Amino acid sequence: MLRGARQRECRDSVGGGAGRAGYSPHSGRHRAGTAIYQALKAADEVAAALQAHLIEEHKADPERAAAQSTFTNSLKLLRQARERLGQGLRAVEAGTIAESDQISLRNQ
Repeated sequence: MLRGARQRECRDSVGGGAGRAGYSPHSGRHRAGTAIYQALKAADEVAAALQAHLIEEHKADPERAAAQSTFTNSLKLLRQARERLGQGLRAVEAGTIAESDQISLRNQ
């Protein structure tokens, strides 16, 4: 475990130190929230693409009451994952971050 000056030096090198010019705890939290948002959103987009692939290419039945198969089980897992990703996005207040999101297909 790092202690003292070395610990502060490492923290400062990754952008988390108060000694950095222009740093404020609020802007650090905003950057962290934006980074979390981007990661959650990317994971959700991958899950959405996988769902579409299973439905279109493997003819997986998207109905929740569909007979079980490898593909419908995968769809169920992806649906659950996307629900959790949505909870995470809401927790980081994705609505306010998304307003400035330049890469969203929803903005086009």
